[in-house]
Amino acid sequence: MTEVWCDLDRALVLTESMHAAASESRWDDLTELEAQREPVLRAGSMRPAPETLETLKSIMLLDGLIKDLVSVARDEAAVAWETSRRVRRAVAAYSSF
Repeated sequence: MTEVWCDLDRALVLTESMHAAASESRWDDLTELEAQREPVLRAGSMRPAPETLETLKSIMLLDGLIKDLVSVARDEAAVAWETSRRVRRAVAAYSSF
């Protein structure tokens, strides 16, 4: 039986693209890239080689940076939504006079 290896180089390239998309607030692209990366990471086994560990470390580091960017964007969206809600309430209150 032939061993099938996970294409970690492809996963790293996709992760780098995901980081670029998150850095540029291209959230649809980020979602699409993550959907492409998921099956790559699940396909095959990890090759028992030193570069495997280094590539995995790079992917994990970038994942952490992506999560930080998503968290900041989520918080900014929540603030904007709350501000919008307050404005709508003020307009509705003013309109009722």
